[in-house]
Amino acid sequence: MPTLIPFEEITHLFADFQHTAFRLETCRGYATGRRARFQAFMHGIGPSPEPDHPWNVNVRDKAARGARFSRIRIFDEPPTNGQRFLMASAAGNVDAGEETRVLARSKAERLGLPEWDF
Repeated sequence: MPTLIPFEEITHLFADFQHTAFRLETCRGYATGRRARFQAFMHGIGPSPEPDHPWNVNVRDKAARGARFSRIRIFDEPPTNGQRFLMASAAGNVDAGEETRVLARSKAERLGLPEWDF
């Protein structure tokens, strides 16, 4: 497994690119357990859209200039609570202009995809 770079160290790449930004997300959770939105989700409260979140603002701005954001999220069967939260909150990213796809982990393994994010 390669050395992982903290997301905070690469966020600028999603603002500095010209044409296409792609992410493969393989983790079963992304430290969501500490966030209030995730805790509310676990109590049955769906995540509200966050159109003013810096990520969504950046996606909208870049998409308006013709840039493309896309990601593939690999999910377990059944999905973890963190993955269910990501699915429930994906609409805000899509509304901002991001293309999001999901892929079952079993299929990702058959395809030989890496077990780490990129």
